[in-house]
Amino acid sequence: MSSIEQGVVEGLHHVTLITSSERVNRKFYTEVMGLRRVKLSVNQDDIFHRHLFYGDEKGSSGSVITFFEWPHLVSGRSGLGSPHHLAYTVSSVEALRKWDAWLKRQGVPLSGPHILQGRISIYLKDPDGVLLELTCRVEEEFDPTALTELYSEEPPVDAISRDMRLTLMDHASPVATDAALVERFLSKTLGLRRVAMRENPHDPSSAVLGLGSEDHDFLRYILKPSAQMGFVGIGSIHHIAVKVEGEEEQREVMKVLDSIGIRHSGIVDRFWFKSLYFRDPFGNLLEVATSGPGYTVDEPPESLGEKLILPPWLEPERRRIEEALRLLDERYPAKWPPIYRPASEKPERVE
Repeated sequence: MSSIEQGVVEGLHHVTLITSSERVNRKFYTEVMGLRRVKLSVNQDDIFHRHLFYGDEKGSSGSVITFFEWPHLVSGRSGLGSPHHLAYTVSSVEALRKWDAWLKRQGVPLSGPHILQGRISIYLKDPDGVLLELTCRVEEEFDPTALTELYSEEPPVDAISRDMRLTLMDHASPVATDAALVERFLSKTLGLRRVAMRENPHDPSSAVLGLGSEDHDFLRYILKPSAQMGFVGIGSIHHIAVKVEGEEEQREVMKVLDSIGIRHSGIVDRFWFKSLYFRDPFGNLLEVATSGPGYTVDEPPESLGEKLILPPWLEPERRRIEEALRLLDERYPAKWPPIYRPASEKPERVE
């Protein structure tokens, strides 16, 4: 097989990051960002540290952000091999304005609104320094004066309303130096195509290459010829997972990777889905994950994320795991409220 057909990869499955504290992370993403914790488990490759999953009410593919809890690490830095940020879709300009008011009332400093080629975005950092973008699509001819009028008066927002709910990730932004190389690689291995190439108004020395399917560029590479190696630590994106229907599609990807000599993990059973890992030419870790069986395979929908769930092969280690997690909490006590770091006024700049 020479390459993967377009459409085999359906979009983002999840994005996994690193946090320093389960308790602070949980309060922020459930109480401030309004997500539901849909699974509490452990890192299957490092079983004495937690793995946290948040998403919409059902934990739908494309809505889920996950975290490895590694409090002993230093803070990461974005760059080659360490993606820059991730973005959630907001349903409307009015809902984005509500988010602006809500987050400010929670003491979260914001950058924006920024109007960037057909979308309006605000940016913030979570307690670990993760850069998050909330973005709303608008028509290219959107009148910026309408936004000025909308922001002239702060709406009364005392809770996250239904129209504010974050139900879908919009995109994730790795860093690369060569547009042609990354486009050719992802076209061959994942069947992605160029959706857009844009100037980066936050960094004139870089551009943004949007790759995806149809009109959705769910991978937006920030291209900077002088970009340096980053490193993954607290506040970093660890890997980006894209979605395929099942294991048959994963094996198609694996055959292509083998044909061009790209090292990969082989198919790994994560119980809630199956995974295939490899790196792009710039060191960014990518995962191809199946759409099922999903997070309700071992928990009823009404109680998702309420207790520690282990895949069957780790149940014999439950007592050791729970004791290790208890000691971890004692060694690294949580502090709330956090001190939020402000997002830059040019948030998509690569240092």
